[in-house]
Amino acid sequence: MNAIAALDLEPIKVKLMHNKSGEGWTLERANAVELEYRRFLILMKKFPDEQTSPLVDVDTFWHYHILDTMKYAADCQAVFGYFLHHFPYIGMRGEEDAATLARIGNRMKELYEEEFGIAYGSVATNLGAAYCGSTTIQAGQYAYCGWTPGAYRGSATASLYTERPRLS
Repeated sequence: MNAIAALDLEPIKVKLMHNKSGEGWTLERANAVELEYRRFLILMKKFPDEQTSPLVDVDTFWHYHILDTMKYAADCQAVFGYFLHHFPYIGMRGEEDAATLARIGNRMKELYEEEFGIAYGSVATNLGAAYCGSTTIQAGQYAYCGWTPGAYRGSATASLYTERPRLS
């Protein structure tokens, strides 16, 4: 998982923090979501056959990473050995699809908590983000989901498991 730790995500954070062409995030929020995004990538690498539903802020970070198409393609090759696709329509195509979104959101929560040993969304919740797939969050706050085809499985670097951004 060293390739995930080595990713240069500073340009994505700069864009997210930009008031006019980004989301206007604070550096504190961008740093916290960057950590969660790296954890999301770890889960995608370790569990390539799982459908996923990241936190809303993580999904937004992912979208901005994807928008830098050349960087995203190169980063995917370095981390996964293939292009990690995003399917943004899950949960939007009727009640059964919404139930699928909730199910895979809960599965993401399980994988996250088993892998990292902390509550899913505990960092992002302090920043006002929502769980994707949680029954306690209102409709419309879900991130949309994707899944990855097979990938090499390995172990993550310690800092991505233990590092926690300061929120105060």
